[in-house]
Amino acid sequence: MAILKKIEFVDFGPYKIIGKEIRTKHESCNPIFQSKYQTIPSLWKQCFSDGTFDNLVKMSEYCPTETPDAYEGYMRDFCNEDGTFTYLAGFFMKVNTPILDGYAFYEVPACTIAKAWIEGEEYDIYPNAHSLTVEAINQNGYVVDWKNYFSCEVYTDARFVIPKNNGQKVLILDYYIPCNKRF
Repeated sequence: MAILKKIEFVDFGPYKIIGKEIRTKHESCNPIFQSKYQTIPSLWKQCFSDGTFDNLVKMSEYCPTETPDAYEGYMRDFCNEDGTFTYLAGFFMKVNTPILDGYAFYEVPACTIAKAWIEGEEYDIYPNAHSLTVEAINQNGYVVDWKNYFSCEVYTDARFVIPKNNGQKVLILDYYIPCNKRF
């Protein structure tokens, strides 16, 4: 079972999120999902195999010191009618970062984010990270910032990548959502 391990509210940005994007559906998190939409796991596989991430790593001078040494899965442009959204696998980078040919990017304005640690087995983290984070936002005197809305999976080396590569089943996924103090 996934649980909220920690939440903090921090100033964030401005940044660019740069990487490769797809338009997909919520069910595409499941690797056996069949649809006309590309799946999120297939996007990650593509980005690791085609040099997408290697090219971004080479631009380390543009990586902000305030963001973790991590890969990000950035979600935006949610459509309630058909359940689709835009998913970008990439890195947060400084606002002056040049955009490589074939890469997508979005401007992420300065905002306050809820920075949650969601702990559990990998299959249980993904479907619960959003609701656990939103619940904690509301319980701590904040509200989701719908004007600047996005959500973001952050795969840190220390809490996710290295433990997973070492065979650990229980991992921690960082999860970001912009929010405002409730008045």
